[in-house]
Amino acid sequence: MSRYNGTEERGLQLKKSMKFCLPIFTLILLLRFYTPGNCQQSFTTISGKITDATTGKPVAYANIQLKKGSSGTVSNAMGFFVYNIKGIQTTDSVLISCIGYKPLALDMHAAGVQELNIKLHPAIIDLPVVSVSAPNALEILKAAIKKIPENYDTSDARLTAFYRENIQLGKDTLNFNESILDIYKTFHHEKNNNDQLRIIKGRRKKVDLSKDPQLYGWLTGITNTAYSALLDDIAKYTDAKTTFLNPRNFRYYTYSLQNPVVDDNRKLLVLSIRPKVNNRKGFVNATLFIDEASLAIVRCEYATSPAGTRYLNHHGKGGLRYTIMSKVIKATFDFTHIAGVVSYKKYKDKYYLNTVQRNWDIIVNSKKRGITDMPWKADFTLLITDVSKDSVQRFTTGVSDSRGTISSQIGSNYDAAFWENYNILQPALPDSLRKTEPVSKAAPAERVSNRKNGFTHADTLRGYLSPLRSCYDVTFYDLDADVDMTGHAIKGSNKIRFKVTLPFDVMQIDLYANMKIEKILFNGTSLNWQREANAVFVHFPGMQPAGSEQEITVFYEGIPQVPDRKVPMKGGVLWDKDDLGNPWAQVVCQGSGASLWWPCKDHLSDEPDSMMIRITVPEEFTEISNGQLLRKVPVAGNKTRYEWRISYPVNNYNATFSIGKYAHYTDNYNGLKIDYYVMPYNLERAKTVFEPVKPMLACFEKYFGPYPFKQDGLMLVESLYPMEHQSGVCIGRIKQDVPPDNNPLLWHETAHEWWGNAITCKDIADMWMHEAFATYAEAMFIEDKYGKEEAGQFLNAQKEQVKNTEPVTGVYNVNHIFYDIGDMYTKGSLMLNTLRHVIDNDTLWFGLLKGIQQHFCYQTLSAAELIGYINQHTGKDYRYFFDQYLNYTAIPKLQYSIKEQGHDLVLKYRWRADAEGFIMPVKVAVAADKFRVIYPSTEWKTTVLKNVAADNFEVDEEHFYIETEEVE
Repeated sequence: MSRYNGTEERGLQLKKSMKFCLPIFTLILLLRFYTPGNCQQSFTTISGKITDATTGKPVAYANIQLKKGSSGTVSNAMGFFVYNIKGIQTTDSVLISCIGYKPLALDMHAAGVQELNIKLHPAIIDLPVVSVSAPNALEILKAAIKKIPENYDTSDARLTAFYRENIQLGKDTLNFNESILDIYKTFHHEKNNNDQLRIIKGRRKKVDLSKDPQLYGWLTGITNTAYSALLDDIAKYTDAKTTFLNPRNFRYYTYSLQNPVVDDNRKLLVLSIRPKVNNRKGFVNATLFIDEASLAIVRCEYATSPAGTRYLNHHGKGGLRYTIMSKVIKATFDFTHIAGVVSYKKYKDKYYLNTVQRNWDIIVNSKKRGITDMPWKADFTLLITDVSKDSVQRFTTGVSDSRGTISSQIGSNYDAAFWENYNILQPALPDSLRKTEPVSKAAPAERVSNRKNGFTHADTLRGYLSPLRSCYDVTFYDLDADVDMTGHAIKGSNKIRFKVTLPFDVMQIDLYANMKIEKILFNGTSLNWQREANAVFVHFPGMQPAGSEQEITVFYEGIPQVPDRKVPMKGGVLWDKDDLGNPWAQVVCQGSGASLWWPCKDHLSDEPDSMMIRITVPEEFTEISNGQLLRKVPVAGNKTRYEWRISYPVNNYNATFSIGKYAHYTDNYNGLKIDYYVMPYNLERAKTVFEPVKPMLACFEKYFGPYPFKQDGLMLVESLYPMEHQSGVCIGRIKQDVPPDNNPLLWHETAHEWWGNAITCKDIADMWMHEAFATYAEAMFIEDKYGKEEAGQFLNAQKEQVKNTEPVTGVYNVNHIFYDIGDMYTKGSLMLNTLRHVIDNDTLWFGLLKGIQQHFCYQTLSAAELIGYINQHTGKDYRYFFDQYLNYTAIPKLQYSIKEQGHDLVLKYRWRADAEGFIMPVKVAVAADKFRVIYPSTEWKTTVLKNVAADNFEVDEEHFYIETEEVE
């Protein structure tokens, strides 16, 4: 299912805009002189071009500022600048500086003209000719990295910044926006504790996409957000997988010292980093400027190498979405050059990020349009204008969406007076732009049972299969309920037919305490009952003999709870409206349980063999539940009763209703009836959205076996919330921007018909068996439709969403579900993909998936039973594997060292893992596209890889969800 706390976007991840978190070089700041109409300030305007005095080449990104002040601007990539200075500053002077050049000061009288031609002279220190070996240069780099905690502020800070994006295709502007940002900056980079942005103010130019709405709309939606610029903070991300500052990548580069330069009376070492010849993992050419005294990196200039450009074209285009959209749009693009400049500035004895300038060059091709190698250029600028260390806390409101474009989050009015009376590089913004968040007294948080807070006796009553539950086996439910769409109430009855497995005179059923029980009938006689929390203990007049079949009918009414999105998996009845304002309702209760709205034995281990659902609603509405619609019966009070029969076992949370003003149409797939229920205004759109349904079903039947509920058919229902209700799959609201070929949410919820519905976990602690397999099924459909490479990109994108803060397996016997369950989706999916490559036999792997369905179909099972079957089917014991991935937060780490020995490579390796006896095999690359399997354990092993160079060695992290660590 999709999760209640708003993380259902995981299923929609590919429909979001693609983000290129890439190094990029920027065109900056051409601010023209103006006097805003709403203020009476005057300005002195200085403009011109800055060039190298010896070569005549433009000096990009030089600083222009008042010597006695700190406001200023920066030259653009061609050396041009325009600087507006508030008031008449006749006693001050303008300072022009750039690392590698001697600073130049101009008095205001000389400077106060436009179109200056300023020449800067290089500030090179002439040294005696000394041979500096590469190891010495590398040692300087290692020392600089080691001193990062000493030189840079690694605690949290609050920054103010100017940000600009300028993106053009040919001569047409696709995006131009400017904003002032409030930034919470941290050295942490965990997924739930990273940098945050808030937009203080912004403006963007209105862009005309009418020339080619399809192509321009696609390219406009591809973003490189301000969050991406923060990823260029090399001091923070020295451990990033592909960065040249990661020690594991040192072997791919050569290091040399160039002539040092002087900047602001300090000597800077110039360190050149270049990929080794014919190396396929040296992705950038870089130059570092390092303060000799402190070994602080103060500036980094870099550009992609040919290998880096190839890597980006393989990994950086957006994966599946690019594949799909390029086919739809009939256009392609390829990176040709990526470059960036990052600088740091000292503030109170610590260095802080100062500027990030990024540029990318791409070519676009489209035979359909007659376009050949059309240039697509983008320039991005992030300039830090203020640093604050006062009361720094994470933002709680107004945080910018990291997945959306800045342009989409700011206004469309390109206000000429946007910058008011201040320049972009002033020391601090006016107080009115940085307001202290009001402190409000929050309501007491609801106590939620989980590992952190502990569990209660009520949790045990809900989650434990006690003797008062195991003494009987439900065979049939007959639920009859009247739904009040105005009062949001439910009134009805449920007949519970059961087989006595052990003699009893007291049994437990479940119904939330806020739902009132009117009476419980047994053979026409009222029974006594008592409540404890949400459990109901029913007393019989005598012992019920084992083997007998009995039934009771529970009459009840009440207003069921509504979902609380602040609490993961806390479900209820959603009462909302459609786009036309009509009432719309749906029940979603996987975590909280079906007993929040109807009385039942609310434990996953016991499913009825079949079920009747009768829901009465006002006659103007359509009601959709599960199974086959037998009849619609008019009833008194202008109502209609919809009667549904479910012919198969069904878990309680899957019994449902969706009530709204629906349109309906049908289709057929190989004898399987498919019913579609959608909002009338989405009817035509729905027919496009559902076009892939038949190929999807064909794919799932190919890998998992026949559709398991053929007699009941398949309904796909537009709904308030996506949920895998058995044979009545709810897919959420139909949105206009979801490409029909790229709808993972539809694939996921439908895959639950096999994983979660046809087979069901006995305890919700094992719900990964539902969600991991359904998430992995999304990748299976991608692989079937587009290929293994695209499926691999899709799977590897899931790594960014794994948090590894809690074990995937929950706590048994307490209905442990109210926590962030995201890892059972993504980590579970990556675990299954890893197992596929550990098995390394697709015939066996896909036979296993079908075998699980055949062996456990229409049953409930435990994780231990599933793992036991996997071991039996494969002939291998994988208990250690599942123990590590399911019961511990850490993923296995392969530690290794490599040493060249002639033409061979000596490899030493072992696993660091929590699970006892962890012996998972893994693949390592020994040449381009050539792998071999090694068999690590938790003890060190050594092997010699014949005719393998260190540069070609790599652990296969594309197909194995692991960590790696190269040790000395």
